Amino acid sequence: MTTQAQSLIAELLSANGYELIEVEYVAARELYRVFIDRPDSRRGLDRIAVEDCATVSDLVQDALMAANVPYEHLEVSSPGIDRALTCPGHFERFAGETIKLTIAPPYDGLRKLAGVLSGFEHDHVVVAVDGVTHRIPYENVARARVVPQY
Repeated sequence: MTTQAQSLIAELLSANGYELIEVEYVAARELYRVFIDRPDSRRGLDRIAVEDCATVSDLVQDALMAANVPYEHLEVSSPGIDRALTCPGHFERFAGETIKLTIAPPYDGLRKLAGVLSGFEHDHVVVAVDGVTHRIPYENVARARVVPQY
């Protein structure tokens, strides 16, 4: 996926009251997967309806065509209950949630970490695991997801 396409989608969503969570591109199928939310959503499922996905799908489809970005398929959905945390603001907004982190390169010998998100401080993701607080540099966070609570 090109940076141009991701920037185009992010700007389009922001201008229409949505937030881009993730964009995946599957080259073999020429498929864009776009995960959206509302900037004030807490859990992800509480704000995005099927109608939102249809609206965003139409907007993104028109924008990709106008920009001559080749694709065959487009999927738009909510981030789900195991939503990705993809920017510093997400780590602030979802403080108190249980999360899983993949750390690359490893930091302090840690490759994976699961615990309660305390927040985001001084370019570090702060996670409490069994009473121990870990401060992981944001640049080392390869992947972060909320762990669903049932």
